[in-house]
Amino acid sequence: MNFILNGEPMVHASGDITLSGLLANQDISSLRGLAVAVNQEVIPKSRWDDFKLKENDDILIIKATQGG
Repeated sequence: MNFILNGEPMVHASGDITLSGLLANQDISSLRGLAVAVNQEVIPKSRWDDFKLKENDDILIIKATQGG
């Protein structure tokens, strides 16, 4: 499956993948302060385990940081 992750083309070799599976594959373990949008629609964390990605989805992962 081909998709765009934070502006970069990515390929996932095996079949279906969920948002939580994608985050695990990207070694993103801390979910605090994290937001994910698919095709410019923010997906609530409560749906990440069940939200299946589709071919050519455009995924944006945003991590909030502190700073001044």
